[in-house]
Amino acid sequence: PDLVVAYTGTPASKLAIDPHPPWLDATIIPSSIEEKAQELGISITLSQWESLAPVQRFALIKLSRPSHENKNFLPALQEFGLVRIEN
Repeated sequence: PDLVVAYTGTPASKLAIDPHPPWLDATIIPSSIEEKAQELGISITLSQWESLAPVQRFALIKLSRPSHENKNFLPALQEFGLVRIEN
């Protein structure tokens, strides 16, 4: 039994899946990342972006979106070794 149809009366819609998501492209730093980093006075180099695992790039893209709270963007940069904060 299809639960979506049972509860809504209509079948679930298909979601479009990007065949080339930005986190799999190590050659281009997304503008959302650059903008969020600039807000924090940080510059991320292409070599740093290339060195990240796809899951790390995915996390930074999600954390840099305007609709996101963004409080974890800087801690993620630190965790991924892109920024060191001196105490």
